[in-house]
This record gives sequence, C-alpha cells and structure tokens, in this order.
Amino acid sequence: MDDAPGLERSAPTVPRRADGATAADAAVGVGALDGASRAAPTSDVPRTGAAGAVDTGLASLEPRWRTRRIVLLAAAAALVIGVLVGYQYWRATVGFVRTDNARTAGNLSPISARITGTVVRVAVNENDFVRAGTVLVELDRADYLLALAHAKAQLAAAHAQVEAMRAAVAAQGEQFRAAVATAQAALQAAEPHLAQAHAQLRMSGQTTPAQIAQARAQVTTAEANVLAAKADLDTIARTVERNRVLLGQGAISAQQVDADNAAYEAAKARYQASQNALRQARDALVSAQASREQVAMAEQDVLVRQGEISQARAQIQQAAAGQAVVQQRARELAVAEARAADAAAAVGDAELNLSRTAIRAPQDGWVTSRNVEIGQVIQPNQPLLSLALAHHVWVVANIKETQLGGIRVGQPVRVTVDALRGREYRGHVESIGAATGSTTALLPPDNATGNFIKVVQLVPVRIALDPRPQGEPALQIGLSCEVAVDTRRAQP
Repeated sequence: MDDAPGLERSAPTVPRRADGATAADAAVGVGALDGASRAAPTSDVPRTGAAGAVDTGLASLEPRWRTRRIVLLAAAAALVIGVLVGYQYWRATVGFVRTDNARTAGNLSPISARITGTVVRVAVNENDFVRAGTVLVELDRADYLLALAHAKAQLAAAHAQVEAMRAAVAAQGEQFRAAVATAQAALQAAEPHLAQAHAQLRMSGQTTPAQIAQARAQVTTAEANVLAAKADLDTIARTVERNRVLLGQGAISAQQVDADNAAYEAAKARYQASQNALRQARDALVSAQASREQVAMAEQDVLVRQGEISQARAQIQQAAAGQAVVQQRARELAVAEARAADAAAAVGDAELNLSRTAIRAPQDGWVTSRNVEIGQVIQPNQPLLSLALAHHVWVVANIKETQLGGIRVGQPVRVTVDALRGREYRGHVESIGAATGSTTALLPPDNATGNFIKVVQLVPVRIALDPRPQGEPALQIGLSCEVAVDTRRAQP
C-alpha cells in the first residue's frame, strides 16, 4: 500500500527499489535496525506534517516494518478473496454431476409414399419449416381419378341390383302371403261344408231305409185296397145290372134299385179313393227311393268338400314352397347388399388412394434429408424426406455408472450447447435408462470370453428442456451438449 497523501507532502521522497526497499535501507545495511530503533517515536501520539496531516504511524516506521505490514494486509485480502472464490466454486461444483457426453435428440418423422405414383410437384426445400397439414409432395392423380370413377360406377350398379332384389323380395313376399291367405280361406270355407255334408249323409243314411220300407208297405196296402174296392164295385155293378132287368120284369122294387144304385156309387167312390191312395203310396215310394239318391248326392258332396279341403291344403303347401323362394330371394338380397358394401369399401379405398397423392406433413417441423425430385416414380414405403418435429427436442446425457447413484427423476439440469456458447438452457431429469449403452449396441460385449477389461459403463439419461421463451430459435437434433445435474435438490 502507498502512504497517506499528508505524509508524502511532509517527508522528502525517497527512491525505492523494485522490491519495495529504499536506497537508505541498502546503505545502512545491518545497522538499519539500530537506526530504526533510534528513529522510532517514544509516544503513540500521532504527529502532523508540515501541511497539518495526521501521521498514521507508517511514516514513523522504518521501511522494513512498513513492507511487512503491507504484505500482511495483502495476504489477508488474498485469503478473503480465496475463501469467497472457494465458496463460490463449492456452490458451483459440489453436488453436480457433469458430463460432456450429451447431445440433443428429437423425433425424426420419415415421410414416405403410401401408393405408387409419379411425382408432379415438390412443394418444399431442404430445411424449410412447415406446418402440420402442409402439402410436401404431390403425385399424379389421373390413374386414381379413373379408379375412383370405376369404383363409383361399380357401387351404383351394386345399389341398383340391391334395389331390384329388394323389389323382387317384396313381390315374392306379397305373393306368398296372398297365396297363403287364399289357401287358408279356402280351407276355412271348405271345412264347414264338409261337416254339413257329413251331417246330411248321416241323416239320409238313417231315415231312407225306413221311409222306403214304409212307402212300400203303403203301396202294398193301397194296391190291396184298390183290388178290394174294384171287387166291391164289380159286384155292385152286376147287382145294378140285374136290378135293371128285374125292375123291368117287376121282380124287384124301385126302392131296392135305388139302394143298389147308391151302393154302386159308394163302391165306385171307394174304388176311386183306393186308386188315389195307391198313387200317393207309389209317389211316397218314389220319394223314398229318391231319398236314396240324396244319400248318394250327400256322399258325393262329402267327397267334393274333402277334395276342396285337400286342394286348400295343397295350396298351403305350395305357399310354403313359396316361402322357401322368398327366403332364397332374401339370401340373394343379402349377397347383393354385401357386394354393395364391398363396392362402397372400394370407393372409400379409391378416395383414400386419391387423397394419398398429396403427401402432407403430420406435424410442425423442418424438412431434412430430401431425396425426391419431379418426375420420379416412387413405390409404397419409399422414403422421400424426413421431418424434424419442432416440439419434440430433448437431451440425452450418457452418465457414468459411478455418478448415477445420486441422480433422480425430476432433478434440475443446466444444459450448455456447444453451438450456442454463452446461452444456458434449463431442464430436468425426465427418465433414467433401464440399460447401458453397450447392452443396447448392435454388437454388445461378452465378458465371458476370457478377455475381460473392466470399463466404466454409460447409462443414457433423458433430460426434458423447459419451454423456451417466445421467439428463441429451436435447437437442432444431434448437437453436442454439456450438462450439469444438480443432485442436491430432491425430486419435486
């Protein structure tokens, strides 16, 4: 340290060497200590110089003692600074797991064709930023437009066939129901007539033999009555003839003649009545014999009614066969509907293929690895370009297994990207790998071969970056990073 300004003004300037000692110190040599003792003040009262400045005591000391005090003060200041620097270093290093074996990672979405086609337009260039849904590549649509038109025509034909089959099923069903109704109505109408015919037949079969026998007996009786009446009439007629002869001779009285004439008329009336009775008996016999014909007619009616019932039942069976036809039509309708559904699916497939002629971006991102040109004929699943998704960037840090013990999910992380020096990113531990990098390598090491060398393994730790401020540029995928995981803070 330099002396106070007051002291510099009160004392003459003494030349100094490079090490801080004065020229007088070099002259006095070994006796400087005695001279300093004699020049030392005997009182602690500060003295003032010519300008009235207070003497702090440095001026009264010999140059050697003044140099020691300066060295002590400098050492104390250096110690304080060292303590502060050490504390800051402790705060910045102790409890942190650091590594420079880290890189940014993200999702690279491969964009490929789903169909065969010829490229007619490439709408993006390398490193272009695109939004989700933006058309990247367009293919020739002509073939797929024709395929769509053909599929729509097939669908229209299938729909027409379905409508025709539905109409046929409906008509066949109506015909079946009408035939069944007619047959059932005929059967219902024939069954009561058959019952009536059976009843008539039973009645005719029970009454006709007795009626015929009674009619024949009546005819026999009537014939006998006619014969008896005829005999009586003939007898009375002969008597009347004799009475006429006898009356002419006077051998009989007129009264007797009148009585015989009356008897003759009565016999004649009885004869006529017996003839009428005979005719009625004969008519009754004919009627009874006709009743036998009614039995035959009743039997015939029964047979007719049975035939009607059989015919109605046959119609019902035929209608049941019509139901099988209806079911066959229904199955044909189901086949037609299935074909229509297949045609509709073909239309959907054609529309989908037509929409695939425009290859679009699935999400926001940057175009990379573009290797498609206009006029190129591409095949399904042929890679055209890649898309680095904008909202999916993280950091993968490969931590030594010896440092992994204090790392927990959720601990804060400071990330420095080599490409952006001076800018620090914040994040947190999102997950810790379940396997080391060597285990998941294409050719993992086999320590059982006999040539074992212990190598510290690296475990991938995924670090999620905190949201960036608006307008800050996005990180590219694959940049080298340096990470520092703060293991002093527990998982939130």
